[in-house]
Amino acid sequence: MNLGRYLLLTTLLAVLPSMALAESDITGWAKAKWGMSHAEVAKMYELNPWETGSSPTCKMKQKVKIMGRDFGVAFYFDQQSADGKLYRVVLAHFNNDVTDVLWLKSVKEMLVAKYGNPDTFEIQGMMKTSRWQKSENRLKLTTVTGQTVMCAIEYVSLGPESKKL
Repeated sequence: MNLGRYLLLTTLLAVLPSMALAESDITGWAKAKWGMSHAEVAKMYELNPWETGSSPTCKMKQKVKIMGRDFGVAFYFDQQSADGKLYRVVLAHFNNDVTDVLWLKSVKEMLVAKYGNPDTFEIQGMMKTSRWQKSENRLKLTTVTGQTVMCAIEYVSLGPESKKL
């Protein structure tokens, strides 16, 4: 077998299993699924009162651990009421440990293992953004290094309102 075919075969054997095992859609985050009402989400997670501002948002009272780091979780709804429908979840972690760069890579590897390789990847200065598009839903990982290390994971339903209900 010539070297070119061997390299192609090796690459395919490395990539295909992750593609086959990758989830085909992003239906929400953890137990919270797109279109759940605020009341349904509040039954599963202890939420703070509504945030003030233009977007109906509630944050979880407790942080969640991802690979040993504490993340705040914010749920976004289409309206500020018990009937408001979930369409976005953002998890965010900030710290001042500039040696945390390898940990950021591990977070991306965890998402790649679950959703396959990202559809797009961008670098702008110290900010890296990976995006996965699955059906009518999107996952975005944003990491920033520098004096402050930031990791944000955003799950978003992009489908029409009728499909979220």
